[in-house]
Amino acid sequence: MSEKRERGTGRLFLRGAIWWAQYYFHGRQIRVSTGESNEKRATKFLKRKLAEVLTGTHTGSRNIRYEDLRDGYILDYQVNHRKSLHRDREGNPYLDAVRRLDDFFCGFKVSEIDADVVRQFQADQQKQKLSSGSINRSVSALRRMCNLALEDGRLKTVPYFPMLKEAPARSGFFERGQYEKLLVVIADYLRLPLALGYFTGMRLSEVLGLKWEQIDFLNGTITLRAGETKNDQGRIIPVVPQLATRLIEQHARRQQDCRYVCFRLDRGHAVKIGGFRKGWRSACIKAGLGKIEPAIDPITGETLYQKPRKDRRNSKPQVKMVYHGMLYHDLRRSTVRNLVRAGIPEKVAMKVSGHLSRSVFERYNISSEKDVLEAGQKFATFLEKDGDKTGTALHQIAATPSPVQ
Repeated sequence: MSEKRERGTGRLFLRGAIWWAQYYFHGRQIRVSTGESNEKRATKFLKRKLAEVLTGTHTGSRNIRYEDLRDGYILDYQVNHRKSLHRDREGNPYLDAVRRLDDFFCGFKVSEIDADVVRQFQADQQKQKLSSGSINRSVSALRRMCNLALEDGRLKTVPYFPMLKEAPARSGFFERGQYEKLLVVIADYLRLPLALGYFTGMRLSEVLGLKWEQIDFLNGTITLRAGETKNDQGRIIPVVPQLATRLIEQHARRQQDCRYVCFRLDRGHAVKIGGFRKGWRSACIKAGLGKIEPAIDPITGETLYQKPRKDRRNSKPQVKMVYHGMLYHDLRRSTVRNLVRAGIPEKVAMKVSGHLSRSVFERYNISSEKDVLEAGQKFATFLEKDGDKTGTALHQIAATPSPVQ
């Protein structure tokens, strides 16, 4: 009869030519392959695992599933009050990037997730016609899940996450003439939101949530309070005369039961504007700043069709139409560029626009062809004032007749 093992020492056993280790962690039996055919090396593996259990550093990552990572990720969003966390009709929290992961990774053990599996996920999403940017947001969410588990001590290592090459960042912006052209055709109640976007660079949510008590007409400023902006940072925005005139006119039309600066009339009552995507697109099309076109598959070049509605029998698939043109967010880029053009220091301009990092600010500070031509003119003027003769010498060389050979 074999001698009984001491409690907490674990044991080794063979499966074919490979030694397996068995031990207990938090009352659960764990059996794991040592990957060794040599008993001495397998014994060292078992001792290392037992030491992790005793010191509290054991993660048990082989038993952690994707669902465990996702729950920790959602919880992190909840406790930090992330504004991008949505809720469905039942009140359950969700994120679009995570929903795409759920469809593919549910049931996976974390130990099974590696770069190859991530590439399989990317290929699956590409078959569903998702853009590289949308796929990368999901992969970034998965990477963040693993990093959170690493910080919590539930994982020891994090796999490599390959990323797809994305399309260049959007570079749309309004020239002054385009803004004035849109101002003529857009609905009356949308002219103030348009002006606020162009002259302040405020985000759409900040514009629609703006209240009268945040406007200081005496000092000519708008105050965005901390916690009400995208990055939770408060900021003060100057009001230029062109915008002040419109704010004064809107203030004269206000109603006491509506605190919001941007409002529309509903049966004579002022109500907050909830959104105006259709009105915006319609105005941009009228102004020649946008158009509706058939959707084209970027890979095959074929026209895309909408799925027929289930409640209609024998319904024919219709061509999917998409809008291409100026967006409200392009006003924000225009403000950033105009601030830089006006010679305002970048540090001050970032405070006005609310950008925390210079890298993001630079993405918004887009140069147009006009900027490049003006730079060339300024450079030429500088060379002339500096007394540079290079240009003159070149002209003289060009004017000198070539010798007859």
